[in-house]
Amino acid sequence: METWKRTVYICAFCIFFMSLGVSQVSPILPLYFHEMGLSDTGSIAQWSGASMGITFLIVCLAAPFWGRLADRKGRKITLIRSSLGMAICSILLGFQTTPEGVFLVRTLQGLVSGFYPASVTLIASETPQNHTGWALGIIGSFSLAGSLAGPLVGGYLSDVVGIRNDFFIIGALMLISFGLTAMLVHENYVPKPLVEKQTFRNLKTHLPEFSSLVALSATSFLYAISVTAISPIMTVYIKGMLPSNTENIAFISGAVFSAMGIAQFFSSSPLGKLVDRIGPRKVLIYSIASKTPKEYTGQIFSYNQSCLSMGYFLGSFGGSIVAAQFGFTTLFWTCSLTFIGAALWVALKLK
Repeated sequence: METWKRTVYICAFCIFFMSLGVSQVSPILPLYFHEMGLSDTGSIAQWSGASMGITFLIVCLAAPFWGRLADRKGRKITLIRSSLGMAICSILLGFQTTPEGVFLVRTLQGLVSGFYPASVTLIASETPQNHTGWALGIIGSFSLAGSLAGPLVGGYLSDVVGIRNDFFIIGALMLISFGLTAMLVHENYVPKPLVEKQTFRNLKTHLPEFSSLVALSATSFLYAISVTAISPIMTVYIKGMLPSNTENIAFISGAVFSAMGIAQFFSSSPLGKLVDRIGPRKVLIYSIASKTPKEYTGQIFSYNQSCLSMGYFLGSFGGSIVAAQFGFTTLFWTCSLTFIGAALWVALKLK
């Protein structure tokens, strides 16, 4: 098997575990706070939103730094740092006894996050151009598979072994990703030592599709707000709909969280192959990969990741506040309008 193809499969396997660990937090975090003694719905929603949002805020601030470091030192080191750091944070979550402790660990988690964006950068840089769409489709499918399985696995394990033990198990899976990455991922990319200083202003002169990339990042921002605004409060919303003696609430919430991932999972890989045939503008993430010089891919993906993370941050905080102040119906309508706004933005900017 060709080296680049083996790297794709190994990264995809590790991404599955990492994505599973990240996505399983949303449905069980409100229940975790309830176990700690919080009973008021508004307090649970706000602590859940704050604990989810702070991670994304730190990712937003740190992503450009990690992206520039990856362009200078290589991308594999970022994968190693992130997989080990996320494993440690997951294990630490299992030891927390207060909402403040959870918030602190989630802050640290934001600092060490970035496995998937780094994998995308590495794959986009190392894969032959005519196979990039396929490769990104593969890792995208495994990421979405992890996102699909995460809420279900997290909900099931929380009901069977408890939320704390669930965090320990997920941490162990992330440690496996760390070991596989350190031992088996191979990087041929040699950073260019004389690349011009990478400031945001300089990128305009190096990127032929700079305006399109800005539009895509703005779209990512709007999409992230819409998706994440609902996540921290969904379990609270579902719990309020069910009888008070309902068992397996965590698993039921996980199943609801996984619903959207089903459609995304089955469409991701076919879309990647479609990109290889019809061109990059049809699928946004590939446009970034094919229109960016390889020495700047880390920085460009990090800026896009910052936009996503800022959207996740605002969505988590804003969604919990809107739900607490105005109710769930208002929140759902607001998210729907934001999705429509993102679609109109794409139609206007990417003609």
